[in-house]
Amino acid sequence: MSEQLELPVADASQTASRFSVFRPIHYLGSKLRLVDVIRDVVNAVDPDHGPICDLFAGSGTVSLAFAQERRVIAVDIQEYSRVLCSALLYRQSIPLNCVSHVDDFVNRSKTSRALLQAIEPLAAYERDSIADAIAGDPEQLCDLLENGSLLIAQRGFITGGRRELQIALKQAAASLNEARLLESSKSMVLRHFGGIYFSYRQAAVLDLILESVHTSEPDLRDFLLAPLLSTASNVVNTVGKHFAQPIRPRSKGGLPKRHLVRKIEEDRAIDVWSTYRGWFDRYRNLPASLHAHEALRADYRKALQSVDASVSVVYADPPYTRDHYSRFYHVLETLCFRDDPKVSSVVMSGARTPSRGLYRESRHQSPFCIKSQAPSAFEALFKGVREREIPLVVSYSPFAESTRARPRLMSIEKINSLAKRYYRSVEVASAGRIAHSKLNATELNTGINYDAEVLLACVP
Repeated sequence: MSEQLELPVADASQTASRFSVFRPIHYLGSKLRLVDVIRDVVNAVDPDHGPICDLFAGSGTVSLAFAQERRVIAVDIQEYSRVLCSALLYRQSIPLNCVSHVDDFVNRSKTSRALLQAIEPLAAYERDSIADAIAGDPEQLCDLLENGSLLIAQRGFITGGRRELQIALKQAAASLNEARLLESSKSMVLRHFGGIYFSYRQAAVLDLILESVHTSEPDLRDFLLAPLLSTASNVVNTVGKHFAQPIRPRSKGGLPKRHLVRKIEEDRAIDVWSTYRGWFDRYRNLPASLHAHEALRADYRKALQSVDASVSVVYADPPYTRDHYSRFYHVLETLCFRDDPKVSSVVMSGARTPSRGLYRESRHQSPFCIKSQAPSAFEALFKGVREREIPLVVSYSPFAESTRARPRLMSIEKINSLAKRYYRSVEVASAGRIAHSKLNATELNTGINYDAEVLLACVP
């Protein structure tokens, strides 16, 4: 029998991290409250504090938590994650005046005047719609949320909606075209997401900030872009502050959801520029690190084959439900690429129309979120790390039938069985306490808190 690893006792109720860690975006499965527990378990399997590979880095909170004590290689298949981690792990001091270029462009440039003037018919219609809804008539606001997309109107898919809204959309499109902005990347956010995820003015200011970021020094772009992603996550007008789908303004019976009117008003009144400045200061004030960190966009399998050979431990937080994260953050991905992506479509009433969420047609589909592929995805993870002869710590959230949580595609028993094919020692730590276990069914049921996150500590 192999010698049992001595894991420290940890308590997730003590959520104050020893270092400055924050959540840069609203993120599903954020590990912000668990970073101290994760750090303790990682340090137990790799007490020498060597470089760590954060293999599914997501919003970057775990990478940031390790940045002061270890060299971090943050890896994720999504570009928005790479940008966030790049900014969070940025090692150079940032002069305060580097945001002045952004300020000048957003508030004083010719493009700013042209873009904000072009959208005024839509912005005015939106203000009137919200005012009417607050006064008791939400029908016009419902129509805007359902039919107010410039992109869909441009492509000829909107056939309904009020005449006044259609006129405002046409006026805005004509003004944008006259200013040579209609087909330009300078209006990408407005065309794709204005009126749907953001107010028209918010979308236009996001476009202006994005343009200024792309005309800044190349080595500063990630640092300037990350606060924009945080800002978009703050101001987006959705339930839950994610981008899985826009607000549905009506019930299944077609009645307006009057309780959402105040939220719509509040979200769309948030000032994008002042929010961006606040996030810029927060990133800029992060403590400097002595380590040469990296942030990579890569598939986890390729990353395991190519990341620095000096990496001494891997932390992995793969998805464990059928929900593809790319669906919840596709807007942030488009902000990063600043392209003009094709929008996925659906068939409704026999006709093909753009997806309601305006998803990127080519968004990533994780094998961990596909039932038939999840077992092989986990096996590739265990095998890939084991080949490097280093420890692996895996985050996983068990599923209790009594809860309303999303069912997991893989049980912890099956994950443990796969892990034991490659590792001499597999032990489990819960966010509430540490349990030394071989993870057989009996010990699992008596030793683990099913309401907590679970960490599998795998030692070769």
